[in-house]
Amino acid sequence: MDFLERFLKRLGFMVLTMVAMSMLIFFLVEIMPGDVAQTILGQAATEESVAALRESMGLDDPIHVRYLRWAGGFVQGDLGQSIYMRGVEISSIFWRRVGHSMLLAFTAFIFYVPVSILMGILAGVKAGKTADSVISFVGLATMALPEFVSGIILITIFSVYLEIFPIASLIPIGQTIWGNLNILVLPALSITIVMFGYVSRMQRSSMIGVMSSDYIRAATLKGMPRRYVIFRHALKNALLPTITIIGMNMGWLFGGLIVVETLFGFPGLGSLTLSAIKTRDIPLIEACVLFITFIFVFSTFITDMAYAFLNPKIRFKQGEV
Repeated sequence: MDFLERFLKRLGFMVLTMVAMSMLIFFLVEIMPGDVAQTILGQAATEESVAALRESMGLDDPIHVRYLRWAGGFVQGDLGQSIYMRGVEISSIFWRRVGHSMLLAFTAFIFYVPVSILMGILAGVKAGKTADSVISFVGLATMALPEFVSGIILITIFSVYLEIFPIASLIPIGQTIWGNLNILVLPALSITIVMFGYVSRMQRSSMIGVMSSDYIRAATLKGMPRRYVIFRHALKNALLPTITIIGMNMGWLFGGLIVVETLFGFPGLGSLTLSAIKTRDIPLIEACVLFITFIFVFSTFITDMAYAFLNPKIRFKQGEV
């Protein structure tokens, strides 16, 4: 199967996955206890007013009709109206929060990916030596460190004692995030600390395996400079498993933003999701969870395509999904 065929097959699989997940998310949220109409009108509302509101919102329609109406609106960019914020269009706040989270995720990405890969290469090349032991220990320690713990440590050091960065990553009223980019640093570093261990250890393991292969030995015996052998011959193959880990973790990254954004008060998708859950804002919960699911599925798709592009020998068997 060629690359194009694989691309189309994986694209179709991604679409089917999103359809299935959208159904699951909608039905799970629908069976949550409580009445949307009652939540909007309050506990003092009469049964007649609640019934009238349910009818006007289409809540008495069959569940499959409501799902198709919701999914169709989502595809067209209509995310519905917020229940808690009483009629505010979700789109008016949702995409701005998504943009903030995207910027935070990108900042964390440019922090942890180069550092983790370089440290992993160094540990793999210096396997068994002091540098390897130190990097491996730091990687294990950061993997065991929850985001909220690393965040508190960073706040204590850089905000309380050194007073370099603000304690809370808030955007002043009337300003934009582009004028307050310093609020991204501590949340991004908190994510970087956690992600460092996963990526660096994978890069180290992959590098050790590649450096012990026959073609690397042959290149070394030919008298090629060690740096040339590492970066010209070994690194390309050693990066393949690491790319997979990085791509898979992009989905996890958006899920983990809920903890980080809540800790720092960052106005992103994660804190919006938690706020929607607290206030039982069902349309907003559905929009946030479905988008995070899309990030998971899309990052997996991109990772698979990147892996196939960098290693064209890898092909699926005919009929394999």
